[in-house]
Amino acid sequence: MRDGKEVILLVENDRNAIYNEQEFLEEGHYEIVTAENGKKAMEYLEKNPYDTDIMIVALNLPDMDGIELLKQVKQTSYLDGIPVVIIIPVEYKEKQAAAMENDAEDIILSPYEKKVAANRIRNILAAKRHMEYENVMEGFVGKELDKCIDTLGLCKCRQCRKDVVALTLNHLRPRYASTEKGRLLCATDQLSYDYVSAMLRAITESAETVKNNPRHKNGQ
Repeated sequence: MRDGKEVILLVENDRNAIYNEQEFLEEGHYEIVTAENGKKAMEYLEKNPYDTDIMIVALNLPDMDGIELLKQVKQTSYLDGIPVVIIIPVEYKEKQAAAMENDAEDIILSPYEKKVAANRIRNILAAKRHMEYENVMEGFVGKELDKCIDTLGLCKCRQCRKDVVALTLNHLRPRYASTEKGRLLCATDQLSYDYVSAMLRAITESAETVKNNPRHKNGQ
């Protein structure tokens, strides 16, 4: 993201295609950067690895095809988190499978409906925003619940466990970590004693609430 706008790297050599793709993308108020081939795309990414939010890559490029560029991006440790969407002519069926096998986030078959393509790009970016940060307390609460679930007398079904975790998190201050630059690695014993005590109290209270108001059916 740059200046509050998500950055799309559009890798395309065909002028008409660039015009068409920019037309439907600009409605989303993105910053669009273009590269005419795979080499220039990689040069740009090396200088801007963390500013690039998504890549839209044509299959047919003058120096390499889009699948080869996809492979290079996904095999580069500091770039592999960038979502890559490949635009593939509908007749290239074998390339569609190759794109997904090499971890493309999506493919857009050409010719395409502009509104549909724009929605798919928007959905990928929304999912990426959601995954950039996580509340690491979810993991801590889940682990502590597993340790004491027997003593709590709580049903072990998936629904009851989910409900206890959700209720507990609502009573705790979240602790966020960035998954894009590396997940925060820590264990529950690294939390303060007071915080662990508060978490255990919240688990106990939430378990009691769920036991008295179970949402599972027939004990399942």
